[in-house]
Amino acid sequence: MSHAGRIVRVVGSVLPIAALLVLGDVHEGAAGKAPDNSEHVVAKVGDAVITVGELERRLGAVPPFQLGVYGATADEVKRNYLTKVLVPELLFSQGAIERGKDKDVEVLARQRELLKTSLLMDVRRETAEKAEITPDQILAYYKDNIDRYKTPPRVSVWRILVASREQATKLIAEAKKTPTPKAWSELALKYSLDKSTSMRGGNLGFLTEMGVSADGKTRVPGSMARAAFGVRDGEIVAEPVPEGSGFAVVWRRGSMPAINRTVEEEARSIEKVLLRDRTRGAQDELVEGLRRRYVKLVDPGGTELIAVSGGGGVEIQGKPGRIVRKRGRTQPSTTPRGLR
Repeated sequence: MSHAGRIVRVVGSVLPIAALLVLGDVHEGAAGKAPDNSEHVVAKVGDAVITVGELERRLGAVPPFQLGVYGATADEVKRNYLTKVLVPELLFSQGAIERGKDKDVEVLARQRELLKTSLLMDVRRETAEKAEITPDQILAYYKDNIDRYKTPPRVSVWRILVASREQATKLIAEAKKTPTPKAWSELALKYSLDKSTSMRGGNLGFLTEMGVSADGKTRVPGSMARAAFGVRDGEIVAEPVPEGSGFAVVWRRGSMPAINRTVEEEARSIEKVLLRDRTRGAQDELVEGLRRRYVKLVDPGGTELIAVSGGGGVEIQGKPGRIVRKRGRTQPSTTPRGLR
């Protein structure tokens, strides 16, 4: 009889006992408490066993609406889940071991990936259970990041800076003939004195009425921003706008309305952000602890010995200047310059 046949035979002999242990009524003990049957074996497949506790744990992970697939009563659900799900799982596991899959490189890599994922899920769950995000913490985060929740209206400004009013007036007329990003960008590249923005059509980003971007990195005269606020989206300001010693041709490309979100409206999202940050901190702490415990040697320079081909293959990197001789050529050959 094959090993697989013996496995099935063992399972068949154990199932009646499993039914008694799992499906039978639980009688109260003398102290009035139900006995702990979690360690009782309900099925054995090869060297692996299924206990009452394992069966309960696996059943607890099944969504309630799916339990009906396994039977109409609780007893049927338990029996069918055991015989149709758990026992076949162990049979497949035993078959995989017989075929040496437990030593396969790809299987081991996948196993490590699953273990890593499981460990990270445990960290996230434990962090969520321990984390107590208080209203004060939410309010503190809201105040520290107030620019995310309260911003004034902004407009997208493209501008071409030139030296004289006369030149700016001519460019306004030229730009209005073909008000497209392509035509505007060509004019900016050709005429704008601001070379830091001329390559991108003079795009200054979204600015407030005070002429400041959301990150504060871009600042222009308030007069220019107010001129852009004075027209509609897609319109070119009719008159040149003084800017320093020159004049600006201004195009309002779009706009963003004001944002005014209260702490009550953002409380839930802030709570998620704080929980995410704490989870990342716990993960970093775990990785650092494991690194101190298990990592013995790290040699980043060793990666230079590995080459990745154009097709994505990994191979050993040859040493610089190393001559690779073709196999089968042990004798020098005659060339116009002598033996090689």
